[in-house]
Amino acid sequence: MVTREQDPFSHLAALAHATEDLRPTDELTEAVLLAIEPPNERLARIARETSDLAPSEDFASSVMAKVGAGRGARPAEPPWSSGVVRFGRFALIGAAAAAVLGLWLSRTAETGYDSAVLESVASVEVYE
Repeated sequence: MVTREQDPFSHLAALAHATEDLRPTDELTEAVLLAIEPPNERLARIARETSDLAPSEDFASSVMAKVGAGRGARPAEPPWSSGVVRFGRFALIGAAAAAVLGLWLSRTAETGYDSAVLESVASVEVYE
């Protein structure tokens, strides 16, 4: 057989002509509506398929018994420092002191820098 090469533009023109009207036909609409299962029927089908998964008769009473048994006093939560060893508490105090010192030094340096910048801006404005 001899294969004929089609012009790509004629192929595109044929596709464009064939797809000018893409509105759905009545047959397509009916097929889609028949394929959609109504929710009530779907739920009924799922209920039928899962009917053997129902809990036993004593399930609710055993769950409620467990819930009632758990109503006693709760144990107190341990303090946050219970997992910290003895020397760790001193380390935490040292870390907190270092943080406070760092904040104080930062604030002092920032204030000194700001005042130096403001003085230089003021002196530039005076000279202008």
